[in-house]
Amino acid sequence: MKIIGNYIYTIIKGFIIGASMLVPGFSGGTMAMILGIYDKLIASLSGILTFSKNENYISKNKLNFLFLIFFCAGSVLGMVIISKPLSNLIEKYYTVSSFFFMGAALGGFNTVYNKTKSYKFDFLSIVYILLGAAIVYLISIIPEGFFSSGGNRSETFMYFILVVAGLIVAIAMILPGISVSYMFLLLGIYKETIDAVHNLYFPYLIPLAIGSILGVVLTTKLLEYWMEHYVKSSYLIISGFVLGSIIQVFPGLPKGIEWALCPIMFLAAYFLIRLLQRFDPDNR
Repeated sequence: MKIIGNYIYTIIKGFIIGASMLVPGFSGGTMAMILGIYDKLIASLSGILTFSKNENYISKNKLNFLFLIFFCAGSVLGMVIISKPLSNLIEKYYTVSSFFFMGAALGGFNTVYNKTKSYKFDFLSIVYILLGAAIVYLISIIPEGFFSSGGNRSETFMYFILVVAGLIVAIAMILPGISVSYMFLLLGIYKETIDAVHNLYFPYLIPLAIGSILGVVLTTKLLEYWMEHYVKSSYLIISGFVLGSIIQVFPGLPKGIEWALCPIMFLAAYFLIRLLQRFDPDNR
């Protein structure tokens, strides 16, 4: 019963993380850290990508595989259920929603930056943060609509483009502090992806998923090593990415009643994330 309970809990956590990945400002990796499941996710991914004939290792790998299956099931469920309501909310209240997402991102920034507090803040630290922000800028100058399925493009080329987009988004799936939804926004395919998830449009989702899986396989080991051996630089760069993303998604100045609603939603999101961080063992 305890094992079944653990898997049910894994599905619930996966649901929350999956839903959070569709919200600009919420990082799936950061949410995993908040829920105390991030280290297990990385260890499980790393484990199934390492091959060994040792019986103990094979047994442990089976548990890792089951954990990832239940986690992914919860994540997919969360994305499918939340996609349409979220899409409607953003369409009707774009500016107010954007301020909410910005507040959430700023609240998540605290989780990432806390990882560097034990290190001295110096000139090089500023360089790392600026490097992270520069990465966001480079992504933002990709020609608008380049990853979009519209235009006079062959189906084969569009499938290739979606695979490439999946490879890029995969990094955001692994790194805490980098929002998957922000990445979709910066690539210009956020609305298309939300609609595809809600409608289960597999011709769009399958190449995107293939690219994402390839990205995870190709980068998990590298990112795990980087974050373990270069803690300060990695988390400072991620901090810069978060700050740069907030700037890029800024919708412009509010209008009318939005002047009252936007600050309220911004602060509400910020303090909501800070409250959730109390459940993160690393922040206790």
